[in-house]
Amino acid sequence: MTPEELKTLYSMLAGLGLGTAAACVVAYLIIRFHLSAYLGEKGKNLATKEDIAGITKLVEDVRAPYLASVENLKGKHQLRMAAIDVRLRAHQEAFTLWREVLGAVHSEEIGKTVIKCQTWWEQNCIYLEPKVRDGFVDAYSAASSHGQLVQGRSDVELVKDNWSRIIKFPNTLFEAVELPGLTEGEAKALDMPTR
Repeated sequence: MTPEELKTLYSMLAGLGLGTAAACVVAYLIIRFHLSAYLGEKGKNLATKEDIAGITKLVEDVRAPYLASVENLKGKHQLRMAAIDVRLRAHQEAFTLWREVLGAVHSEEIGKTVIKCQTWWEQNCIYLEPKVRDGFVDAYSAASSHGQLVQGRSDVELVKDNWSRIIKFPNTLFEAVELPGLTEGEAKALDMPTR
């Protein structure tokens, strides 16, 4: 305060009396030191709240697309998991049908078995891995003509090549579903002829 302000303050207080003057001085000191500190702290708190609000908005702006992306990935993952069960079942059914083809290749039942495979393939081909899809068709197609090749006494190499098309299917299938291929012992246990 300037000296003139002090004189003005003194003259006002002198007219009020000593008790009132003391109360005014105490009130002035409280307002001057305590209230200014209080208001300063309130100002800091308000500024902090504004900063926190800004930071929270930034976090939410980053978090929202991230959460949407995570939810999208979860949905795709659930769909894949559901498809895995169907795909494994389809691969297993393809193997079972191939076994039927293999059992019927030298019998009169081969025509019915091939038709059964074609019908199944039309209903399930989208669930098969591409190599399995092609290998399955190749195996049952080769099986449908194998008896004629043998009976017609075709070239031995042609018969062997045709037989190879039939018996290579399980390894193609196991490779596609990442299962180990058949060992020689397993092939013998399945009674897979070698011609």
